[in-house]
Amino acid sequence: MATAPPTEYEFVLVIPDKPGPEVRAKRLQVRPQHFSDMTPTLKDGWLKMGGGILNEVPEDDNDPNTFDFAGSIMVLVAKSKEDAINKVKDDIYVRADAAEEEKFSNT
Repeated sequence: MATAPPTEYEFVLVIPDKPGPEVRAKRLQVRPQHFSDMTPTLKDGWLKMGGGILNEVPEDDNDPNTFDFAGSIMVLVAKSKEDAINKVKDDIYVRADAAEEEKFSNT
């Protein structure tokens, strides 16, 4: 007898950046890797959408050096809140010490 696949749900995670002026430099340094890593997760279907959160409207939409990042937001598919958070922990922004892992939130 076949068992039903585990049920998965959509979660919205807010992932704040760590404070400090050096964080934007870290974030921009690994940004190309972040985009490269996220492409397969979109194709796999567990990442539905994501993007940066800004504190202010940028001076130049085409120059990320003018972006005042507050963090990121992601909509992803997971079995539980803990599963969703664990999926995000491998993101390059977390590994590069730009994201404030202790403050991940889905509320």
